[in-house]
Amino acid sequence: MDDAVNEEDGLAAGDPDWVVQQLMTKYRIDIGVLTGSSIGLSIQHDYHIQAAIASAYNEWTLAKWVRPYECFKGSILCPAQDPEASAAEVRRMGQNPGMVQVLMASAARIPYGNGFYWPIYRAAVEHDLPVAIHVGAEGTGIANPPTAVGYPATYLEFHTDHSQTMMAHCVSLLADGVFEELPTLKFAFIEGGTVWAPYVMGRLDRLYPALKAEVPYLTMLPSEYLLRNCYFSTQPIEEPDDHRHLLQMLRMMHAEKTVVFASDYPHWDFDNPLMAFTFFPAELKRRIFVENALEMYGPRLLESNRAA
Repeated sequence: MDDAVNEEDGLAAGDPDWVVQQLMTKYRIDIGVLTGSSIGLSIQHDYHIQAAIASAYNEWTLAKWVRPYECFKGSILCPAQDPEASAAEVRRMGQNPGMVQVLMASAARIPYGNGFYWPIYRAAVEHDLPVAIHVGAEGTGIANPPTAVGYPATYLEFHTDHSQTMMAHCVSLLADGVFEELPTLKFAFIEGGTVWAPYVMGRLDRLYPALKAEVPYLTMLPSEYLLRNCYFSTQPIEEPDDHRHLLQMLRMMHAEKTVVFASDYPHWDFDNPLMAFTFFPAELKRRIFVENALEMYGPRLLESNRAA
């Protein structure tokens, strides 16, 4: 996005004061949750080094973006390929009011419902932090290809196929019993599409009665776990020509409690919060822009960063 580039330093959203001026003030945003640009470290080979980089990055985020500003909140970046190191980092940073979620790449070698990752989730629950995964590093490092059939040839394919990764992780989390074991864990899917959730809910619920012997630890329908524990960001949201179709799909996934607004600033497909979703009913829009974020992140979203 051209207007996100500061002419003085040539950086896109590289200066906090610039971002306050160009994003927070201009678009009347009270709080911005930062997801950073280094999520790919969670699928690199040299996991010891990546753990050190993650810790340094988290300290830098606090020092440059969070402590000096009340309008920014940080994410605890974790090397997901090293769950014990990630859990230790969550516990190290978890009491900090300036950090409001655990962040990992959606790119992975193993689906995120696998017990391999549960130490991270347990540490997150200890500190009442949601876990979020963000797209962008698929097919790199030790990660699997971006799609089930291999590597795309164009960015159009790559960007469209992000939802495949998110769906696979979501099904894994639901079927492997993560939310039965950790009922208070909140899990967010960022920038991987939104209204694929009704498909996952419907297909899992349809198959569950016939195959529930494989998952005897589940005590609810898969869709019930999704509606209780999962959140989905609006950016990039699917946009059919007929707005009624989108609203229907959002109703199917109970968007009034599962969907949160994301601007994707400073990327080219940034959603202007003053212009986005003007056709949404007022109550649904408020839930997506305000209330769901407050419920997902909890009280620390509104706490002062001064102690960060």
